[in-house]
Amino acid sequence: MNLPVIIDIIIGLVFIYLTLSLLASEIQELIATVLQWRAQHLKKSIEVLISGGSEGVKDPVQFQRVGQLANSIYTNPIIKDLNQGAKGLFSEGVRSVTHRLGDFYRLVTGTKNVFGNKSSGPSYIPAECFSASLLDTLKFSSVMGSISKIRLENFKNLLLAQIKMIGDGLNLPESTKPIIEQEFGWLTAEFNRVVEDYKNDLGSLNNSLDRMSEKLGFYIKDSQVYLPETELGGREFQRQMAFVKASFDSEFERAALRSQLQPNLSNLLNTVRKSQDTLAEIMEEKEDRQIYKQIQETLDSMPESLKRSLYILAQRAEKGGGDTQEQLQRFQQEIEIWFDQSMQRASGVYKRNSRGVAILLGTAIAVAANADSINIINRLSKDSMLRSTVNLYAQQLVEKNAQAKLDNLTSLRKVQKDVDIALDNVALPFGWSEPNRLKIDARGNLLLPAFMAKLFGWILSGVAISMGAGFWFDALNKVINIRNAGKKPPSSTES
Repeated sequence: MNLPVIIDIIIGLVFIYLTLSLLASEIQELIATVLQWRAQHLKKSIEVLISGGSEGVKDPVQFQRVGQLANSIYTNPIIKDLNQGAKGLFSEGVRSVTHRLGDFYRLVTGTKNVFGNKSSGPSYIPAECFSASLLDTLKFSSVMGSISKIRLENFKNLLLAQIKMIGDGLNLPESTKPIIEQEFGWLTAEFNRVVEDYKNDLGSLNNSLDRMSEKLGFYIKDSQVYLPETELGGREFQRQMAFVKASFDSEFERAALRSQLQPNLSNLLNTVRKSQDTLAEIMEEKEDRQIYKQIQETLDSMPESLKRSLYILAQRAEKGGGDTQEQLQRFQQEIEIWFDQSMQRASGVYKRNSRGVAILLGTAIAVAANADSINIINRLSKDSMLRSTVNLYAQQLVEKNAQAKLDNLTSLRKVQKDVDIALDNVALPFGWSEPNRLKIDARGNLLLPAFMAKLFGWILSGVAISMGAGFWFDALNKVINIRNAGKKPPSSTES
């Protein structure tokens, strides 16, 4: 057997593998669509991410928290809006049929619907959508804001108590005391208004501190009108109020004040993951406060594994400094990186699982179509007319799709159409026709050696089919180019 004949046999064999791989790709894609493999794998991968890795959680309570949190993330509008189906009567009808088939499969196999009472979920979630939905579900932004608001209110009360104590400690004339008390009442009202505006998100923390500093300056200026500096009480008032005002105006004091008022994300997570009982100490509030109960509910919904992971990410986010909002932005970016890295591993797991399914499906197609690689090679090597005909259609397929890459649905369908035209005009050496049937003896008994050889041929074909249509199309291009002594160089006009 000379080299050209061997190459022609290889071309014919690759063309047959391409034909069956196209069929396998269509069937596997249909199964993946009906059973929503991608969407289900994504949901389970997110649960693995929340539970701290492939080992998962052993504690039933923690396992329940993982499932509840994952469901909450999927019901978040940010993720929910990603699961959009085609519109129109026909498209919605087809989608409904696939959902019913999936329900029937789960009913027969007894498997659980990972989407709960929903029929489907998104097959892909961008990292920024996941991080935003996770933080929104856990209410981290509101938790941090609530703690900051409570601390600002506590700071305001302590500051007013300090100012009042300074005023009460002065030896003032009876005629002056009511005026100073009136000024203090005005300052109290202004401070309350500033804090209330901050609670209603009408200004940033730094802006609120600037306003309080401005109000305090007006109070000191107005009070000094009635407390001349020449008098002992006026000088003492001016000295003590200068220290109070410095906590606002000094750059270093202001930075220290912001650090006290703004909650530290990693400290909060670290303390909570160690002991839930210390939350009241962090917030410096009583447990009967409504805000405390809301935060406690949020933290109770978090699995311990997630608390540990978020604590590490929070530490990274705080290395860049900045205020709480900046730290939250970096924290969200760290969650995105964490999610992307986990999804890369999940993608590898999905590809390995798909590869296993592809081998099983390819073997099933090989058996159903009686695509025995050994028999195909024998038929191609003995039948020159069959070999020439298959090679002709393989050549035409490559020429018509010279620039095609079978990495999208459009290219796949175009090649499938050209292959179908070829199949209408040539009888490929597989199927259950007389030349390809199992060999039996005169008594009608199956010959075991012949069956074992055919079984090996089926398995070989199944593995080859599982390689995918894209792989065999590229291989067909390369083998035909080898037979034609390489690609034709482009002309000067094409260049």
